[in-house]
This record gives sequence, structure tokens and C-alpha cells, in this order.
Amino acid sequence: MRSFDDLHDGHWQAALLDASYGNVRLVFSRAGAGEIRQLALPAENLRVAEDELATMDDARLRQLLAESEPWA
Repeated sequence: MRSFDDLHDGHWQAALLDASYGNVRLVFSRAGAGEIRQLALPAENLRVAEDELATMDDARLRQLLAESEPWA
């Protein structure tokens, strides 16, 4: 799990979810607002996705947050 701030002073956490059929989802949750967003993360498996998440900088996390969709 990673924590970061967006450009509007919102505090977010990014976590991975091992979804069905070998898909990995990147799930964003905004502190205090209850907003949850998600994005498919192209990764071979959860371990690869964990390594990728660990090396992402805040700018990359903000970019992926902008590309994400509301959790339905």
C-alpha cells in the first residue's frame, strides 16, 4: 500500500487487489471522503504489480489516479 497527495491537497492510499481471471486492480481510496476509484494494472501477476507499485513515484500515482474510474 502507498500513500500520496493529489494536486488539490487530497490524501490518497493506493492498494492492489488480485482480481479474478488473473487481473490486478489498483484501488485508490481518499482519506476522509470515502471516495474509491479503481484501474486495471497491466501486470503478469500480483507480485509483479507489488514491485511496480513500490517503485512508483507520486507523480505516476497521480497520473494513474486521473486515469481511474469510480468504483461501481
